[in-house]
Amino acid sequence: MEPERPSGRARSPPFSGVLLDLYGTLVPTGSKSERMPHLFEMAKALGVSPSAFEQRWTETFDERARGAFGPTAETLERLARELGAYPSGEGIDRAVRVRQEFTREILRSSDPLLPDLDVLRKAGLRLALVTDTSEETPRLWRETPLSRRFDATVFSCEEGFRKPDPRMYATALRRLDLSARECAYVGDGGSRELTGARAVGLSPFLYRFPGEDPGSAFRIDAEEDWGGPRLATLRDLLQVTTTRPA
Repeated sequence: MEPERPSGRARSPPFSGVLLDLYGTLVPTGSKSERMPHLFEMAKALGVSPSAFEQRWTETFDERARGAFGPTAETLERLARELGAYPSGEGIDRAVRVRQEFTREILRSSDPLLPDLDVLRKAGLRLALVTDTSEETPRLWRETPLSRRFDATVFSCEEGFRKPDPRMYATALRRLDLSARECAYVGDGGSRELTGARAVGLSPFLYRFPGEDPGSAFRIDAEEDWGGPRLATLRDLLQVTTTRPA
């Protein structure tokens, strides 16, 4: 199904396309304390220690984001066995449901940014989602209002690599049929994504989901030292004049 394209006229943008991160950018990533309840419920369903499970869940982000452990059910069974448990099929299914519902709820939080995405699309920009994520996100993606606003998606778990691997950006550009110099990259700075975007010739901008506390938000390999351009709103991309990488 082709993405919806809002009608109407808008100011000519300085870019032809925008690559956007998902978690922490278009939806909240949540703090550690906000994420713990669902991890506790997953651990309970699997019959393992919540603290040990939370530690392994975080430690294995790279493998999970690259899809190295397979589907969610296989991942959960693997981690449970590493922690000395042999959960039943029912327990694994329950843990999968907990994880999917947690992900679904986060993905439903994009409403504040939908108008800005519509403004960008109305201005003629092509949009690609470029996200480090495990299997639950692409499984639920089509349920979200975000999905109708993107021309292309790059989910790390489907590609086998994650940001700042240049292949993440190159895949998105190929699917948009645009060059790096024609595009901006927008993200919250997790996974060293902004430095990675700049290295491949994109124009990177730091932007974080509104209202989320940057001090407590959960980020892997956070780019806290970013000294490049920032956006107050996504539609501010239409005002950019000179941000091309050297």
